[in-house]
Amino acid sequence: MKLYPVLLQNGLVIDPSTKRHEVVDIAVDENGLVSEISKGISPDKALKTIDAEGRIVTPGLVDLHVHVFEHVTEVGINADEHCLRKGVTTVLDAGSSGAQTFPGFKRYVIDVSETRIRALLNISYMGMINQAIGELEDLRYADVKKAVRVCEANKDVIMGIKVRISKDHAGNNGTEGLKRALEAAEAVQRPLMLHIGNSEDPLSEILPLLRKGDVLTHSYTDRGNGILDKNGNVLPEAKEAMARGVIFDVGHGLGSFSFGVARQAMSQGVEPKTISSDLWSANVNGPVYDLATTASKFIHMGLDLDDVLRKVTSVPADFLGLLGTIGTLRVGSQADIAAFDDQTGEFEFVDSYGKKEIGDRRLAPVFSMKGGKIHLDRISTSSKPNHS
Repeated sequence: MKLYPVLLQNGLVIDPSTKRHEVVDIAVDENGLVSEISKGISPDKALKTIDAEGRIVTPGLVDLHVHVFEHVTEVGINADEHCLRKGVTTVLDAGSSGAQTFPGFKRYVIDVSETRIRALLNISYMGMINQAIGELEDLRYADVKKAVRVCEANKDVIMGIKVRISKDHAGNNGTEGLKRALEAAEAVQRPLMLHIGNSEDPLSEILPLLRKGDVLTHSYTDRGNGILDKNGNVLPEAKEAMARGVIFDVGHGLGSFSFGVARQAMSQGVEPKTISSDLWSANVNGPVYDLATTASKFIHMGLDLDDVLRKVTSVPADFLGLLGTIGTLRVGSQADIAAFDDQTGEFEFVDSYGKKEIGDRRLAPVFSMKGGKIHLDRISTSSKPNHS
């Protein structure tokens, strides 16, 4: 009898893509695919059995905003260490590289990482090389033709265009930089991700430029020119953007997530469609830590667990055009699987501005598998010799 390489038993499987929320077993085949999902799969059918009793088991998480161009950009982190070993099997690098630097990013990071990495191309062809010099302070860097050429040559990896319009990144060129980014995105028929907060022009004038399927990241920033007006009301233009299909993304980061702004916006019906970490070198040791911690903050703020998991699995996977392959635990999908301790107690959560709140629940990664290969295993396992 041919044995499954891995059997994950007794976990509470929460898969928003199939609406599954029950204790079942998951068997992984030799091709790294989910082969069987049912109750009571015998351990005799597997080489390695992992008992996930008492844990939450989900599709591998998908983070739509990270910076993993390690050793070249100041913001870059190691994707395998800080994402894959934290339950995040797929990430979208949000504009770390531009047309000039993307070939190096692909060759030396994307192609050699265990983590599945997709990218947004920065409209600035130098990308996010130096934090002291904004990539759009000189508009000569915003070369639409170069961006389109690189996108067309790398359609399997580049998912769209990224632009940052904050004054420290664009000076007073934010709106023009956005227009050039939109021109490139239109040319390659891909979405755009817009980084907001502290822009020269008011967001009310910028939001109408966004199209259905574009992403507004840092939706709950408190840096100025965010989605709330001076009275704490959500801008009409923000509600209009959401209604026409603009994706509101969290993008926590070091300076772009406020508990107060998030609570006010969500109380007015503006919930995030995707929850992302904006993980980079200055926040991996706090306040972000990892995507599981960011997700836990939204559970703390009252969102339903299954809904939070949907925003870090099937929804971002669908944005990447990969739902069915990842972001799900259907039979035949990639065996991208994460497991978490659902911890209760008193936990300190901190937003990007130092505001601390005490929550009573958090998700702590204990297991991570991508394509059938285990990258984190803090759960007791049993193995048997291969006698298939």
